[in-house]
Amino acid sequence: MVKEQPQKGKKPRGNLLERMRAANPAGAALLDRHRAQADLALALRSMRKARGMGQTDLRRASEKHGRPLTQSVISALESPTAALPNVDGIVRYAAACGARVELSFIMGHDDSGACRVVLA
Repeated sequence: MVKEQPQKGKKPRGNLLERMRAANPAGAALLDRHRAQADLALALRSMRKARGMGQTDLRRASEKHGRPLTQSVISALESPTAALPNVDGIVRYAAACGARVELSFIMGHDDSGACRVVLA
């Protein structure tokens, strides 16, 4: 089977997680162990990209919301294999994208223990 090469200037098919799995099967096992972080990191990155922002744009926008995010913090927040970030970093990232953070905790199989927290 011949591997299809992407055309110049075009991204390869498949989502980011699928491409990472194909490129590094050993890394896929690491992602599986850190699934919550991977999901959060990919959601943050998708939010930034949906706003049409690069990481530099995000850094600049974060300056308007108090403590600016550094390039290394932004990269860590978007890394599916980094340690889970603290809530402050997530809130600052979201604010720079013009969004809010909403956390939900659901205990059991029904909503009897649900707790919803919105951080703006």
